[in-house]
Amino acid sequence: MDLRQFRSFVAIAEELSFRRAAERLHLSQPPLSRQIQALEEELGVRLLDRDRRKQVVLTDAGHTFLADARLTLATADAAAGRAQEAARGVRGRLNIANIASLSAKVLPRLLSEFRRQSPDVEVSVVEMTRGEQLAALRDGRIHLGIYPDLGASLDRRFQSQPLFSCPMVVVLPADHDLAKDVTTEIDVKALVGMTLVTPSPEDSPGYFERLNQLCAFAHFTPATLFPVPGFENVLGMVAAGYGVTIMPEVVVGSPGPAWRTRRLCAPVPPMELKLVWLRASSSLVLQNFLSVVRGCTDYLPASSLPA
Repeated sequence: MDLRQFRSFVAIAEELSFRRAAERLHLSQPPLSRQIQALEEELGVRLLDRDRRKQVVLTDAGHTFLADARLTLATADAAAGRAQEAARGVRGRLNIANIASLSAKVLPRLLSEFRRQSPDVEVSVVEMTRGEQLAALRDGRIHLGIYPDLGASLDRRFQSQPLFSCPMVVVLPADHDLAKDVTTEIDVKALVGMTLVTPSPEDSPGYFERLNQLCAFAHFTPATLFPVPGFENVLGMVAAGYGVTIMPEVVVGSPGPAWRTRRLCAPVPPMELKLVWLRASSSLVLQNFLSVVRGCTDYLPASSLPA
C-alpha cells in the first residue's frame, strides 16, 4: 500500500464515482481502477461495490477503511509539513548552554523575541561551564554556548561572536571609606591589603579564571582570598565587613542596604559574554537564532556589544 492508493480510494469514496474521482485526481479511469484493484487485493477485502443502479457504494470494510485512510493521509500531510518547516528552521529544537548568573539580563530578552518569530521551535537551556559547553558542542549535545570570554583562543572548529559586555565592580561594605563616593570609578590597586571574598568554584564556574585575568591586566594581587559557598552569602559576608568582592555588574545588580558598588577603571577589562557554536553546523534553527541576536540590539542592555 502507498499513499497514492489511499488518496485514490478516498477520492472515489467521497465522489462515489470513478469518473469524478479521476477528474479530481487528474487521472484517467483505467489507472485509477487498477490502483483500487491492487489495494483490495493487498487487503484481501472488497472496499467498493456497485448497487442495482450501477452506482459506487462502500462496503462495510470500505466504510471502516475510509476513516483510517483519511487519518493516515492527514498524518502524512502533517508530517510532511513539519519536515518542511524544520528544513526552513521554523520548527525543531534549539539547545543552549550558558552560565545563568551572567546571561540573566540578556538571554531572556533574546529568547522572547526568538519565540515570537519561531513559536514552534522547542528551546532547551542548561547550565554548563565553559569547558563543558565546548565538549557538548563537539558531541552535538548543544547548538550554542554562552560563556565569558577569558581571552583563550578557540580552535578552528568553533565560531564565536560577542554578545554582551558589562563593567566589573567592587562590592564594599556600606560603611567602608571607599563606599562614600560610588559615582566615580576606582582603581583596583586601591584594594591592596584587603581580603577578597569570592564565590566557591562550584557556585561560579569560570570566576577564578576571570579573576586571574583581571589581576594580570591590572598587575594586582589580592592580599587574601576568602571563598564562600553561595552568591548571596558572598554579599552577606561583604555586608558584614569580612572583606570586599569583585563581580560583573550584571551579577550584582542594584546596591543593597548594607553594601555598595563602584566600577573598576582601566586597565581592568569589562566582562564580555560570547556566543560560540560549531563552524560546520548546518542547523537552520541555530542560524535563525543568530539572526535574532544580530537584529535585536534594541532588546539588549545598553552595555551590550552589537554583533
